[in-house]
Amino acid sequence: MKEIFKEGENMNKQKNKILINDTADVGIGTLIIFIAMVLVAAVAAAVLIQTSGILQQKAQQTGKEAATEVTSNINIVSIIGNLNSSASPKVLENFSIAVQLSAGGQNIDFQSVVMKYIDNQTSDTMNYNTSIIANITNSMFNYTEQRSIGTENKVLSPGEIGIITIKPTHGLGLREKGLVQIVPETGTMVSKEVIGPSTWGTKSFIQLFP
Repeated sequence: MKEIFKEGENMNKQKNKILINDTADVGIGTLIIFIAMVLVAAVAAAVLIQTSGILQQKAQQTGKEAATEVTSNINIVSIIGNLNSSASPKVLENFSIAVQLSAGGQNIDFQSVVMKYIDNQTSDTMNYNTSIIANITNSMFNYTEQRSIGTENKVLSPGEIGIITIKPTHGLGLREKGLVQIVPETGTMVSKEVIGPSTWGTKSFIQLFP
């Protein structure tokens, strides 16, 4: 009987050992899973941090570009056409365009500005030139400052009014349409449509805008 009892006791001990070993195996598996989760979380956190840093840089850059686009606009104050009465038929031969910066606008160097004039016959692209108004052609424009703060330097600053003079290939006739475009170095392009009057009357200078 004692031997049978001891034998049963030994079997119980073995079962306990087996159970203890099973528990240890489960604990190691849980630990491995936990470590794996920590590693995955660390990798995910690193990716998120890196991505958020890149997005922040792009957002700042985009914000600066958007601010530049908004704050560098040019306002066209007026457009006046000069009538060439000796032409047949009569046409507005050249245009004087008064411009100023919009509120909060940045300085604009007109030596880097490109002007365009488009009508139903052609498209002219004009760059800044120091030639006097009488000598300008369809490939150049003249810029002066009607109201300058300090020394005139071909740079339009807040509070100043600049005068752009262009002479397109074809003049603007009665009821004809043309499109004036100002393309600054930075910022948005400004466009203004001009329409010839229904009659010339007796004036040599015709106000087209406003």
